[in-house]
Amino acid sequence: MTGKQTEGQGAAEFKIADPLLRRIMYAVGIMGTIAFGFYTFSLVQGALTIVFNVLTPFLVALILAYILAPVVIGLQRRLKLGRVMGTLVLYLIIFLVIFILMAFVIPTILSQFVKLFQGVKEAMPALLTKLSENKYLQVDADLIKAIQNKIKTIDVDYQKVAGSLLPALQKAASGGFEAVGEFAKGIFSGVGSIIGFFSFVVFIGIINFYIILDWEKTGPFIRKMVPPEYRERVFDVLGKIDTAVGGFLRGQLTVSAIVGASFAIGLFSISFFGFPSLRNYCILIGAVAAIGGFIPYLGSIIGVTPGILIVLLTGGVSWGTRIIGMLAVLGLFTLIQAIEGFVLQPKIVGKGAGLHPLVVMLALIAGAQFGIGAMIIAVPVACIVRVLIREFYWLPVERREASLAESSGQMTGKV
Repeated sequence: MTGKQTEGQGAAEFKIADPLLRRIMYAVGIMGTIAFGFYTFSLVQGALTIVFNVLTPFLVALILAYILAPVVIGLQRRLKLGRVMGTLVLYLIIFLVIFILMAFVIPTILSQFVKLFQGVKEAMPALLTKLSENKYLQVDADLIKAIQNKIKTIDVDYQKVAGSLLPALQKAASGGFEAVGEFAKGIFSGVGSIIGFFSFVVFIGIINFYIILDWEKTGPFIRKMVPPEYRERVFDVLGKIDTAVGGFLRGQLTVSAIVGASFAIGLFSISFFGFPSLRNYCILIGAVAAIGGFIPYLGSIIGVTPGILIVLLTGGVSWGTRIIGMLAVLGLFTLIQAIEGFVLQPKIVGKGAGLHPLVVMLALIAGAQFGIGAMIIAVPVACIVRVLIREFYWLPVERREASLAESSGQMTGKV
């Protein structure tokens, strides 16, 4: 009996002793899980697209409530207001910011974009001609002429782009609102697109308002739903998820704004050293950098590219001055990148919320397969998945590996 029990215990406690073989088995298991996930994804993609389209207003409102609820609570405490008045005060602030953007910032950005496009179109042929005349580069002259002719034929119908903007936003909104918008568009032509889009925005605002009003009731409700023996563990994991998701959303928005403002101010300063074009386009570049900054470290890369392009295409400036200007733009990029990487990301976003930029881009690409609703929740879901994988897979693996290493060290010491 003792021998059989020992054999049974040995079979139950079977472990792979070779660390390399263990890692290979883990890798094979992970790849198999990923392959199965892609296969399942292909089966349910159509159904999930419909679900996300229907739930888009509620998903957008939930994300906004998650970001804005702490702000409302802070306004309540500082101004000693009720929840309804605190929410209305926040809405008033948001409406004022939107009004300022619509009245001043967005028209400036659009006009700078038009000027930048025309400036690049006019300056590029001259730059290509200089490249073709350079004896060291030895660029094919016929190729340069073909590119110059192609550039001359490029034209943008800005009125057509502006006219299709609201219908495109409306179509991206959701399946239900798309159908309503198409019907309204058939009756009221362009007015239907505007009505459909702003109806969608108002609907989100109403949902968001009611979610914020009942925000503090969600915690006690979830607590009652969890059995007492699991509450401590569940709320510990939920707390880490809240830190990760909240840290990323609120922190990355703040970092994006700082990066965009830094580029706008920095390029405006550089413009006084012989590159007035940078002054003309600094708000556009800063806005684009801020939007791209939602993906960690991408905003700085987006900001530096048009800055270098403008320096290269500036006319009436010697190449020595252009090189100095490029070095100044690259120095600004390096400084902002260093501040973002070593100060803003750790201090504002937080280590607990850290997502690798590639993970953020992968989440956004995956979400894009299901529409705008899925894109909005893609990064928060990635934060949640990261916490769950770390809590229920990676930390147990690290503890097991540490235990195996410790037992292996003890065996070596005894030998």
